[in-house]
Amino acid sequence: METTVAPTETPAKPRYQTISATLKDEILAGRCPLGSNLPTEHALSERFGASRHTVREALRQLQTDGLIERRQGAGSRVIATAPAAHFSNTISSLAELMQYASSTFLEVLTKERILIGAAEAARVGCKADTLWARVALLRRESIDAPPVCYTLCYLPTRFEGVVDTIGTVPTAVYRIVEDRYATTLHQVHQIVEATLADADVASRLGVAPGSPILTVTRRYETERDGLMEVTVNHHPAATFRHEMTLTNVSRKADEPAQTEPLGEART
Repeated sequence: METTVAPTETPAKPRYQTISATLKDEILAGRCPLGSNLPTEHALSERFGASRHTVREALRQLQTDGLIERRQGAGSRVIATAPAAHFSNTISSLAELMQYASSTFLEVLTKERILIGAAEAARVGCKADTLWARVALLRRESIDAPPVCYTLCYLPTRFEGVVDTIGTVPTAVYRIVEDRYATTLHQVHQIVEATLADADVASRLGVAPGSPILTVTRRYETERDGLMEVTVNHHPAATFRHEMTLTNVSRKADEPAQTEPLGEART
């Protein structure tokens, strides 16, 4: 007996994505000129037969794409006629972290030895009033592209001999430390936070002070020597996306799925 397999249907897009795509096409085609206001949420709700909530999600997508600016009481204004470029950083392994280091351009701004203060020590994860080497860096997709990251790289003074090598070879700093000092990276602890740019970070990234940014702190540790490197990476929120895939490697094929959460969120 011959069995007929029905073709797999493509799931329908969420309603807000369909509305967002329609409005985006109209902006790119020039039917909503630069500087003009889009129709009100009420008008868009009537046009598309959708709820105000759905329309807001569609407008939020256009804002994320850098096409419109939304202000309370002023509506949605077209600020670009092409989507903003985004630098997508996908890291799920140390190999991909190495690839990130070798595929982007690094500019060294300053090199110094500092006595670390209490606030900076809390960020780095070390004791206050200890000596560290600190290197300020700008990372770009290419030598003439706008910066996608402003980094402060901290090294314990026992590893500061690699400072002059940073930026001269397309290699992650932790690998340079491993090779120079015959030590081995054990783990990387990563913290991702939504923060606001202070005056120094804003000037480096070319954004206004107080602008939202994404701050990614990575602490590289060895089993023998403790911290080998700490990086505090500041990314412009409007042009940066961080992606990460988490795999449950502990579950066997014949085991039921875990019901408890694999992690917890803090506010």
